[in-house]
Amino acid sequence: MDAKELNALVHDREAALYDDRFMIRYDGAIGRAVERDVKRLLGKRPSVGRALDVACGTGYLAVGLAAAGIAEEVHACDLSPKMLERTRDNASSSGASVRLALCDAERLPYADATFDLVCARGALHHVPSPVDALREMRRVLAPGGTAFVVAEPTAAGERQVAVVVGLAVRAVEGLRRVRRIARDEEHHQWELASMAANLHTFEPAEIAEMARVAGFSEVSVGSAAWAWVLVLGLNYYLAGEIAFLARNRVARTLARSAIETAAAFDRLIGDRAVPASLRHTVQAVLR
Repeated sequence: MDAKELNALVHDREAALYDDRFMIRYDGAIGRAVERDVKRLLGKRPSVGRALDVACGTGYLAVGLAAAGIAEEVHACDLSPKMLERTRDNASSSGASVRLALCDAERLPYADATFDLVCARGALHHVPSPVDALREMRRVLAPGGTAFVVAEPTAAGERQVAVVVGLAVRAVEGLRRVRRIARDEEHHQWELASMAANLHTFEPAEIAEMARVAGFSEVSVGSAAWAWVLVLGLNYYLAGEIAFLARNRVARTLARSAIETAAAFDRLIGDRAVPASLRHTVQAVLR
């Protein structure tokens, strides 16, 4: 099985669980959240004709761009049919209109210079050739348009998450032994496959170089997020391993509060005070 087949298979399974494990809500707040994120990244609120979300997952950016009215027409594409189904459902529940396409990020099914805004969130690390994906993003971007990539993992960030989640793994496995609960081997194998689907980590300079190779002439790259990713990674593991936590309303409310607090800390303090070498994600604005 090659990397693209693995990613399609893993994300088809993840589609049903993804929003709960990553605490994404498709409600009246989605437009405001994405507008805040995009404005913070670009320095202003864009207003464009057509926008494309590449490797959209369950549709966070696409649905948010449409709900916020940032783009008159929003398109989203992904390699996973089940993820596109979730995007369709999430768009519907949010009252947003998003046009969908099943495709490979390295071969986008759109004409040259089609979109004024092209974006990808947590996508490049799943693509065998990030340069080819960036090249395709550049090809479909209209003259004068803007592209951006966000939430790409760094090696330092992955190591920190591994430490935090590793402690949780040992605690959960210890509890299982005490209570004599057998591990769900099928679930465990899927979790290993999910980790294998993460093909790359990046440093800001690496994404900058790839963007220039892909044809972008203006490249602004930085790093972000510390507390948010640590808390999110912990929730991702626990919500997948302990069914009670995934279903219980109080547990979910507490987890959501912790994640939102961590994200607010990063926006207000962490992205300035935490050393760049310790931050967990890379983000880039490309033209």
